[in-house]
Amino acid sequence: MRAVSIFFALALVMALTLVLPANARAADTPKLILTVEAGPGATFVFTPARIVLPQVPIILNVTVWNSGTTGPHTFSIRDSGGTLKIDVQVPALNDRAQVEFAVNSTNEIYYNGELFQAEALGGGIKFFCVPHETMGMVGSIVVGGTTTAPSENLGIFLRAYWIGLIGLAAMLVWIGITYYIIRSSSTHFRDQRQHLRRGLP
Repeated sequence: MRAVSIFFALALVMALTLVLPANARAADTPKLILTVEAGPGATFVFTPARIVLPQVPIILNVTVWNSGTTGPHTFSIRDSGGTLKIDVQVPALNDRAQVEFAVNSTNEIYYNGELFQAEALGGGIKFFCVPHETMGMVGSIVVGGTTTAPSENLGIFLRAYWIGLIGLAAMLVWIGITYYIIRSSSTHFRDQRQHLRRGLP
C-alpha cells in the first residue's frame, strides 16, 4: 500500500512538472489580432503599412484581406538571408487568409516550428507583396511599447520554484494519506490487547 501511495505521489509531481511550464508560457505571451488590407481600391499598398506592437515577445495574428482590384497579393516575410519564410496569398478580390506567428524581438520571428532572423526595414521587420514589392508594396512590423527580451534563465527559475513548491505540497499530502492508510490497516492501532499483554501502556 505504501509503494502505491509513493507511486501516485511521484506521478502527480511529474504531471504537474510537464503541464505547468506549457501553461505558464501560453499565459504569459499576449496576442495581437489585426487585419491588413492588401491593395485597397486600386493601389499597391498595405493598410496599415506599419504594424506597431505594444511589446515583445508577442503573438501576432494577421488576417490578410485583398480589398482592391489590382490583382493577386501576398503578405510575405523573408529571413535575413533572403529565403521566403512566411507567404500568405490572397489571389482575388475579397479573399481573406490568416497567419499567426510569434515576434520575439525587433527582428526575430518564430513560425511553423522555426526561429529565424527576419529581413529588416526601418528598425523593424519587413513584410511585402511578392508580385508588387518593386512597386513599393511593403510594410514593417515595429515595436512601439516596451521591449523585453525573453529571459530563459528567469523563466526556468520561476518554473523550478513553483514546481518545487507544488512537489513539496504534494509530498506532504501523500505522507499524511499514507500515514492514515497504514494506521487504519495496522492491527497495532486497532487492537489494544496486544499492548496490554506485553505490559505496554
